Amino acid sequence: MDLNKLTTAEKVIIASGIVYLIAMFLPWWGLDFGEFGSASNSGWDYFLTGILPLLLVIAMVTQIALAKFSTTQLPAPPIPWNQIHMILGAIVAVLLILRVVIGSSEGDGSFEVDLDRMWGLWVALLAAIGVGVGGFLKSKDPEDAYTGPGYPQGGPGYPQGGPGAPPPPPPGGSSF
Repeated sequence: MDLNKLTTAEKVIIASGIVYLIAMFLPWWGLDFGEFGSASNSGWDYFLTGILPLLLVIAMVTQIALAKFSTTQLPAPPIPWNQIHMILGAIVAVLLILRVVIGSSEGDGSFEVDLDRMWGLWVALLAAIGVGVGGFLKSKDPEDAYTGPGYPQGGPGYPQGGPGAPPPPPPGGSSF
């Protein structure tokens, strides 16, 4: 496996994804009881803002690995893969920002305890922002953008060239 095949954006997504996976096992919310110990919740205790972002990151990393390190031809989605990475990265970052902003509590209606943010949540937030930045950088990658069947060639926002593109103008003057 040659890691030099990866772009900077893909390296950022993969590295941030690994950090996010590790952060899932760290304490996100909890209570410290001083000398009596502590209790905490990890990322695995939150589906929408813990497990779902991890699944999105796994999907991003899997697409990158299949595109760069295998001969598998992925289906052409309705929008380019680079844009899909940007959207998924933004969703991951927004979900983790919401996890930080919205408090967490344990207990039922009669007895409820508010939990404090713990250091693992901040690691997960930084990793999620890294995934979002990687997705944004990937959307700016010129290579393999707008390829595959069904993408018009030469339209606005699409690279010039392809089978139906007109020849370039002659050098040093107009063609009239």
